[in-house]
Amino acid sequence: MISVIGSSPGIGKSTLCRALADWPAGLGASVDHFEEADVLARHRLTELLRLPTRP
Repeated sequence: MISVIGSSPGIGKSTLCRALADWPAGLGASVDHFEEADVLARHRLTELLRLPTRP
């Protein structure tokens, strides 16, 4: 799992994450890239992190 954190918008976090996901995917690896807004929609992740789930 890779997490990218930055203190301000527009510094390239999403661009970096997309590039990090595309690189191994281009080599045939299975990659599950999801945006920050999707974290609470991932039931297993919310269980591991003990976060509230989104309906």
